[in-house]
Amino acid sequence: MDFNDAQWQAWTQLMKLTQAGDKDAYERLLLEMSPLIYNFVHKRVFHQDHVDDVFQEVLLSFHKAKHSYRSDLPFPPWFFAVIRNAIWAALKKNHKIVQREVPLEDFFDIAALETADGGLDDLIQQALESIPEMNRQAVEMLKLKGMSVETAAKTLGISQAALRVRAHRGYALLKKILKTKVEKSE
Repeated sequence: MDFNDAQWQAWTQLMKLTQAGDKDAYERLLLEMSPLIYNFVHKRVFHQDHVDDVFQEVLLSFHKAKHSYRSDLPFPPWFFAVIRNAIWAALKKNHKIVQREVPLEDFFDIAALETADGGLDDLIQQALESIPEMNRQAVEMLKLKGMSVETAAKTLGISQAALRVRAHRGYALLKKILKTKVEKSE
């Protein structure tokens, strides 16, 4: 795509109007540019599970950076620099989250936790009750109720990334609590 074509000129004008406070221009700019941004993200994010999360992070970064565009300079280079930097920041953030995730098979086997009456073992139940509610909700929804990340996030009214962070922190707290309890009982 040539940076001097009519589409880029229209987007440059919409950006200038956006900076002047025109909310309709900003909405139109996002609507028109979103497919380009999504494709740009999609080509650079190899784990397809993360594309939508990174796309949302990029849109948020674009929103936060829109004030920094200088109308005396060409819009496309600024736009791609913002988008590229936002992708790298989102990937770095996601990488840190994924690195800290505790695989379920390393944490505990849900089937082993069920007692004859179908309830959770008292030790596990006590550990669950001792972690913060937001972490407990995430763990229960994802691992005990078997909800998808998308469904659980919508139920709680938070982003999928936030749900993953809450769940990860919950797993880590549970692991620590259970390890301490097992060590004390030995």
